[in-house]
Amino acid sequence: MVVMPFGVKNGQPTYQKVVTKALHEYIYAFMKIFLDDLAIFSDLSTYLEKFKKCFFKCTKYGISLNLYKCAFMVCFRTILGFIISKEGKILDL
Repeated sequence: MVVMPFGVKNGQPTYQKVVTKALHEYIYAFMKIFLDDLAIFSDLSTYLEKFKKCFFKCTKYGISLNLYKCAFMVCFRTILGFIISKEGKILDL
């Protein structure tokens, strides 16, 4: 396991740079990044293909995914107080 030598102080910007560099070709095509969440949006027929591409890129760059925090093939999800769906995002009250 690789530990950042500067502690938690710059953890989030460093993570954001790594994820943006690793997945830059997918970010506006079929993926959104919300701080430490990755959202892949697609129809059912191409979802697994796009997920595989993202998963292999994460593996290549050493980005680990927490299986307990992952949700696959959902129509909507609450992220940071917003409900994210194919219609866009709305504030969760």
